[in-house]
Amino acid sequence: MFADNFIRTLTASGNNNKIIFGTVSIIIAAFLVDTSLNKISDLFTGQMPLSWRFSVFVVIGAIYLIGQFLVLGFVKRKSQEIGAKEKLHLKLVHKVVIIIQCSVTAIFLFVGLEMLTLSYYNVVALIIAMAISYILAGFMMGLLARRFFSWFRVRKNFAVLFYGLSSASLTINAVLTLILVSILVLYQPNEILSTHYNSSPPFFIPGSPLDALNSGYIISSVMSFILTWVATALLLHHYSRRFGRVKYWVIVSLPLVYFLSQFVSYSLNVFASLLSSDPIFYGTLLSVLFTVSKAAGGILFGVAFWTMARSIRQGSVVRDYMIVSAFGFALLFVSNQAIVLSNAFYPPFGLATVSFMGLSCYMILVGIYSSAISVSEDSILRQSIRTIAIKESRLLDSIGMAQMEQQIQKKVVEFTKQYQDRIEEETGIQSSLSEEDVKEYLQQVIREVKKQKPTANKTNNGNA
Repeated sequence: MFADNFIRTLTASGNNNKIIFGTVSIIIAAFLVDTSLNKISDLFTGQMPLSWRFSVFVVIGAIYLIGQFLVLGFVKRKSQEIGAKEKLHLKLVHKVVIIIQCSVTAIFLFVGLEMLTLSYYNVVALIIAMAISYILAGFMMGLLARRFFSWFRVRKNFAVLFYGLSSASLTINAVLTLILVSILVLYQPNEILSTHYNSSPPFFIPGSPLDALNSGYIISSVMSFILTWVATALLLHHYSRRFGRVKYWVIVSLPLVYFLSQFVSYSLNVFASLLSSDPIFYGTLLSVLFTVSKAAGGILFGVAFWTMARSIRQGSVVRDYMIVSAFGFALLFVSNQAIVLSNAFYPPFGLATVSFMGLSCYMILVGIYSSAISVSEDSILRQSIRTIAIKESRLLDSIGMAQMEQQIQKKVVEFTKQYQDRIEEETGIQSSLSEEDVKEYLQQVIREVKKQKPTANKTNNGNA
């Protein structure tokens, strides 16, 4: 009861989007620190006392727990308790996501309690938490890929196609990541003690099944990023007119170049001389820089949907759905970092980040699917309004124009209210058209009818 009242208070305020924006920003910053500490753990294990490491782990964990609570409440309120009658059964999915996130949270707390009381944790807990989160993520993105492909069959839009391909590749990447990391974690001792130091990176025998699995993981990671980047570039392409074509592509390409540079630099040993001169400093610097690369892309992908949301009327439910999608994309590419768990560091930095993977995919599914339904139903509603206006103007042609407009407006408003109530009852998703939008659109149709009447009259007189 308290949780619901608290979330309702937040979302009832005019600054609710600012509050959740601040929350997501803090979550992203915490997760970047989380994964960075894991990747540079060998460099600071002997320098940072265990008590400090554990304190940082607790702070990141607290941000994860509180942030998860706020994000779930935000999605629930924005989606207006999405109904169970539409095709994806999103209301049921929401309940399942809550149960799954509670399970992951329980595992996270169990790991923390193990370290606090026994000074060790069991690696099986990491595998279970990761498996739950990544299975949820794969299921969410698989559903979304299916919807994107079905929309593309109806309307051949390349942005829709590439978002479908991106969702499909993210589903494949989630499956491959889960299998690969589970195997690597099982190579570690069952119980990771507080005195445990990271083992050397795993060696993949060329041509072995594990090497093939690792190659598949890397390829799917790169492809999912590139496909999402292409979809985002297509979605934002209209901004090339505002910024100029060259400037637009330079800005949009920066995250892609940043992300791909890590693979180029490693394969060509670009930083070999720097690492040999000062391996600790430059190793730490490069690890941190490349950890941020995927997050930078995620932020760009989120900006695409945030930009679209800003162009939609304030108070529109579609605007809210697009904001949910924006946060989901930003969090997805920050939290898709399960590979860091294979280090089995003490404490397990990266666990909080990975535990957010499923929830971020759920946000994308809810945001995109809900906005698509709302926009689709609004299109049908506009067509119905146009049909009613034209039909009624012919029936009421004998009375005064002012009275005719009032009669049509009354009938259209009544029809719209009934239609929107029925759609919301069936799908749980609100229409983005307000009563003012309906009246404004109706006036446009009536103006068109007025322009057509003189032409029709002249035609009739000519025939006479």
